[in-house]
Amino acid sequence: MAREFKRWLTQLMMTVLYHGRGGAYLLGADMTWKNACIPGVNCGYCRYAEAGCPWGMTQHTLSGFVLPFGWKVWGVLVLSALLLGRLLCGWLCPFGFAQELLDKIPAVKLPKNKLTYYLSYFKYVILLLFAGDIYFFDLHGLDWRWLVGALVVVAVFIYRSFCRFCCPLGAFYSLFNRVAVFGMSVDRRKCIGCQLCVRSCLMDCRRVGDRECIACGKCRQVCPTKALSLGCKY
Repeated sequence: MAREFKRWLTQLMMTVLYHGRGGAYLLGADMTWKNACIPGVNCGYCRYAEAGCPWGMTQHTLSGFVLPFGWKVWGVLVLSALLLGRLLCGWLCPFGFAQELLDKIPAVKLPKNKLTYYLSYFKYVILLLFAGDIYFFDLHGLDWRWLVGALVVVAVFIYRSFCRFCCPLGAFYSLFNRVAVFGMSVDRRKCIGCQLCVRSCLMDCRRVGDRECIACGKCRQVCPTKALSLGCKY
């Protein structure tokens, strides 16, 4: 529980930091980092946002709208991926944190199953579509209130549904999960193969530290031999 509290506190701090412009207004200051991006999903159009979303900045750059940060965005993303992989999703992403809060609303929850596992591959399709169409996320004038509203409703019934099925940033980070410096690791000398870790995981993981692992650490709480650790893997 202590580890979970630390993770939630970190997520809350990052959310406040990324949207600190509202606090700056209250203090009479005008500050912005919107010529930079954060490594998590964030709405750069929000008036309280301090930094832009990497996908939005990439779209602007590809469409010919020159940004001060430009292609350096991808340098930040690759470096972040090599260091942290999908630990970023579990600890630093404001939208992931919002989905976890929505999951706390009492409702009938859809547990992970074979269907959700196969649906987890859909985010790679979205990643490919994004790479092939710079206007993909514009959705041709669709009212964003309906889109966001649908995501909110689904997140109440399915744990981190957007992260698991739709997020192209999560798909990108997952490609680096195995080689990332920090994340979940297993001490094979202690592991007895009971699979309690996988069964307790709310993501669509088949193994600790695989492409779907967001390093939330929930599996550590159920491991009978303390074979799991979160930190530097090398």
